[in-house]
Amino acid sequence: MAEVFYIGMDLCSDFTQLSYYNDIKREPESVSQLNNKETYLMPNILFYSTDTEHWYVGGEASEARFNENGTVVDGIFENIGSEDTVTVAGHEYTYKKLFMMMVKLHIDTFLYRYEAAEIKKLVISVETFEPLIFSLLSELYKEMGVEKDIIEITSHLDSGLYYIFNQPAELWNNSVALYDYSTDGLNYYRIDISKNKEPKTINVVHEDYTGEISLSRYGNDTYQMDVDFAKIAEYEGKKAYISAVFLTGVGFSNKWMKKSTNVLCQGRRVFVGQNIYTKGACYRAVGGEYRAFYEDFFVETKENVLSDIGITLGDEKDTFVPIVTGGKQWYNTTGKLNVIMDDTDKVTIVYKNRKFDDEKRETVRIHGLPKRPNKTTKLSLEVEFESPNEGAVIIRDMGFGKMFPTTNKIYRKEFKI
Repeated sequence: MAEVFYIGMDLCSDFTQLSYYNDIKREPESVSQLNNKETYLMPNILFYSTDTEHWYVGGEASEARFNENGTVVDGIFENIGSEDTVTVAGHEYTYKKLFMMMVKLHIDTFLYRYEAAEIKKLVISVETFEPLIFSLLSELYKEMGVEKDIIEITSHLDSGLYYIFNQPAELWNNSVALYDYSTDGLNYYRIDISKNKEPKTINVVHEDYTGEISLSRYGNDTYQMDVDFAKIAEYEGKKAYISAVFLTGVGFSNKWMKKSTNVLCQGRRVFVGQNIYTKGACYRAVGGEYRAFYEDFFVETKENVLSDIGITLGDEKDTFVPIVTGGKQWYNTTGKLNVIMDDTDKVTIVYKNRKFDDEKRETVRIHGLPKRPNKTTKLSLEVEFESPNEGAVIIRDMGFGKMFPTTNKIYRKEFKI
């Protein structure tokens, strides 16, 4: 019988991390490199061995390149948008193809450790939404030979929330601070929790400090970096009562914090870890009780949709039927609804803002359909987003069985909310 895994993947430009859900411990567990049990950061490089005619990835690629003849491929993330090709063993590869190979090999290398293993759910966490990477990863299910809904793509921010809100509740009784110090620099997120009004909300405030704090700016001057970070920590700490601080990213991997540690630890618990996003993605993969905070709170972030979008039935109660509900990332918010027209050629679209408790309505007249008996015109209404507050409602004529074939007409109503 195959072992079934819920997997979280943190996919960064230089490194990848994996975690899987441990049923016994009831928590995610980080996956170490096969050749180094103390290392969990897997470099994003590939190596093709002409000796074994085999592709390696991560730590195995780093090791094999010194022991076997072959070709090293790196810079995959940096060149993913390039049309250049790389020739390996007589075959040409685009960087897009190499990217997909790399991601699949990272996963397969873990699964190969077991005699029989299969993926129940895989959630891939990337730093932010990038259309090209999202588009490529959306096709990964084909490469993996699994159903499309087995794989989800999310962001570091969403994964961070999943991790934080699956820690003991006393850590998020008040606001929570998340400092992310990546190779690009420092980003700060303050997570505010409001439990005393309806709906209960989680609001994330983002401050970009990459211009002030970055590894390239300081070089080896960790003393000045410590002083400057302490000033930021003190400044941000005065804005809200913070019960816990989480530090993640390669910038925090060395022990340079002294003054800043004293500032951060004043009446707060502080946690440092490189695996927050992979474990958060793993919690999302499992779902159920681990996404309870998404059920209990309305989550407001820079990437989440704030409105429910649907239609009104036009009855006495003015019944609202949602097509999509807010509180989720715009790129993961889709929905479809079929309606049968009842003595009308109009559809009233309703946008209900859950933050401000107000709504906007637009009536769309469906032009150009052939005359049909009442209740024999079926329409499909689908919502798609291009940003957290922009998108379109796509209306399609579905006909009505063989009696009244579809005209294949499509209507697009764009919105900005």
